[in-house]
Amino acid sequence: MKALVFNGPKDIDYHSFDDPQLTDDRHMIIQVKHCSICGSDLHMYHGGQIGDFDYSQPTEPFCTGHETIGEVVELGKAVTRHRIGDSVLVAGGVGCGECRRCLAGQINLCEAWTTGTPSTAYGISPLVQGGQAEYLQVYHADIGATTIPEGIGNEQALLLTDALSTGYYGIKLAQVKPGDSVAVIGQGPVGTMAAEAAMAVGAEAVYAIDPVASRRERARTFGGVPLHPDEAISRIREDTGGLGVDAVIEAVGVGDTLKQAVRLTRFGGQISILGILQDSSSVPMHKAQAKSISVHGGIAGVVDCWSELIPLVQNGSIKAEGMFSHHFKLAEGARAYEAFDKQADNMMKVLMTP
Repeated sequence: MKALVFNGPKDIDYHSFDDPQLTDDRHMIIQVKHCSICGSDLHMYHGGQIGDFDYSQPTEPFCTGHETIGEVVELGKAVTRHRIGDSVLVAGGVGCGECRRCLAGQINLCEAWTTGTPSTAYGISPLVQGGQAEYLQVYHADIGATTIPEGIGNEQALLLTDALSTGYYGIKLAQVKPGDSVAVIGQGPVGTMAAEAAMAVGAEAVYAIDPVASRRERARTFGGVPLHPDEAISRIREDTGGLGVDAVIEAVGVGDTLKQAVRLTRFGGQISILGILQDSSSVPMHKAQAKSISVHGGIAGVVDCWSELIPLVQNGSIKAEGMFSHHFKLAEGARAYEAFDKQADNMMKVLMTP
């Protein structure tokens, strides 16, 4: 098959790669229909880190990508919830498929780390090949994939594999409830989805903070309040009588935005951190402690969110529309990564088609 392959920092190219083979009766193989580039893929692209994996060091080449939808073409003998020809969306993460957490759909909390094999994602290391390819082996298919439901378009389905589910996960971590005030720092795909999800669950005010006007202004389409970072603190203090918001969703993961998150949150409020932190990231925990703020961090429980999230998309509470600003053929993937890295031409999110 043809695939996008990571060879090293800023060296992702399109060439032949071994076809996936079923390695377990619980797995299945799909022919990829669409895939996307996640903002976290740029940590890999830049030679940074995701968890303990350091992309600046030499590595065996591997297929990239963890946002994938496609058609089932081969089933393991133990797969019961899928059929050949089904259109499916695949959760971006992979667990052991056997522990109580995985069986409950909480792949992000997989307990296999106790044996030295923590949960991971497709396409972030040679351990599990990714879906920016013509074909993908889907691990533990009955747990980690679902048929694309009625009323869900292909672009919405692709967002449900990661970005939309991650945004919603941040809302759950921050315990957002009807009537709350919420600030979402960073209006890339995950932050935008978090802001729209906050409105969908009944937040009274949602502030969408980003330095790029075209990104923050998207919030108006679902009732959010766009703010430049320089005006966020003064505006939110004015609107809340100096108290701050009930919850902040931080979707960037760098020092300045983490500090801003603590400043924006009221005493006793909630912060959820969705941005992928690097070694240099610093959260001012002493200030969070002084304000009795609960700080949550985590990698999204994608499968665990679907039962609540998919109905919100089906009934139109979350539209998740217009996120894919640029389309590429998979063969143009190297150029797509370069453009996504530079955020050329107001690029929001990339959709690729093999």
